[in-house]
Amino acid sequence: MSYKFVYFDLAEVIYFMKEGDFSFFDFKSDHGQGYAEVLTKEAGWLCIYDVSDKVIPAETVSRVLDVMEHWDECLEQAYDWLRFYDIGMDEWNPANEQWTQDYNIKKEWSSYRVEFGEKACQEPPDSEFSPRPQPKAGSDCFFIAFYAKYFGVDFSMKFLCEDRKLYKIETYII
Repeated sequence: MSYKFVYFDLAEVIYFMKEGDFSFFDFKSDHGQGYAEVLTKEAGWLCIYDVSDKVIPAETVSRVLDVMEHWDECLEQAYDWLRFYDIGMDEWNPANEQWTQDYNIKKEWSSYRVEFGEKACQEPPDSEFSPRPQPKAGSDCFFIAFYAKYFGVDFSMKFLCEDRKLYKIETYII
């Protein structure tokens, strides 16, 4: 059964994944790359790469569950950095928060996608900012994509799975 336009609660996704029930995921392949996707009310489109035969590897399930169970913490990190983006200057400026005083970041910026797996961390951005050193090649990562309702800007906030810490912010002009 395809749940293409059904949005699940994140709690439901967590519960079923813990039970090993992946039937609510749509499993697909793109150029030989297997992935599983589901729509969630809280995170938007959840995509897990490097899957096959309608099975998500146990190690991947563990990483995804860890992130989803700490979803609010990941969002807070992202929002903490989004407040440093100077829209007028199109640059990251952690030293200056002046422009955010009358601006509700959580209301204006929306997360709409979270992706796990090697492919999730390969797309080249229009520009990027790194609040901490890059991880070594092959590290497990995920990203949360945000868009600003009125600004034509999209960000991928990239995190390491092992500690759920933000390591890179990529900007895409839409």
